[in-house]
Amino acid sequence: MAPRRAREYLAVRALYVLLLSEVEGSAHPLDRTDRGRPVVSGRPDLHVSLAHSDDVVAVALARGRDVGVDVQEAGLPGPAMLRRCCPGEAGRMAAEPAAGGRDFARVWAAQEACVKATGQGIAGRPWRIPVTAAAASGRWRDLTWTQLRDRASAFALCCAYADRTEGR
Repeated sequence: MAPRRAREYLAVRALYVLLLSEVEGSAHPLDRTDRGRPVVSGRPDLHVSLAHSDDVVAVALARGRDVGVDVQEAGLPGPAMLRRCCPGEAGRMAAEPAAGGRDFARVWAAQEACVKATGQGIAGRPWRIPVTAAAASGRWRDLTWTQLRDRASAFALCCAYADRTEGR
């Protein structure tokens, strides 16, 4: 693992321990499902999602509902990815790289947070989730997503959570 990725890995897990200790009074080990989704060991009622991009980390924790969090550094992807994720806004984003990069990061963070909440990750085809750059929040299936909005930030942060989690 590259040193930067190792720092992110340790930082996001340290944040998880701090958050869970604050909420529960103690930390529980973090496990993963066969598909790689993080789970709180021995606590099926608690749902967790982790994200990191460069030196920014985020953890979302929810009781009794699925949750997903994502953080993205502002920047434009290649033209094909831009068209796939933002079909109605790709031209404008490409024409205004600085603003377009921030807008793309917000769209992709919302799309990623949603598929993380479903437990599918990239296999859930996040680019198919309709999100516009102007939206600060929205709904997709049984999920609500909301973003931390800061026009000047070099990062986008979004959290998606289920109305309720079936069978839990």
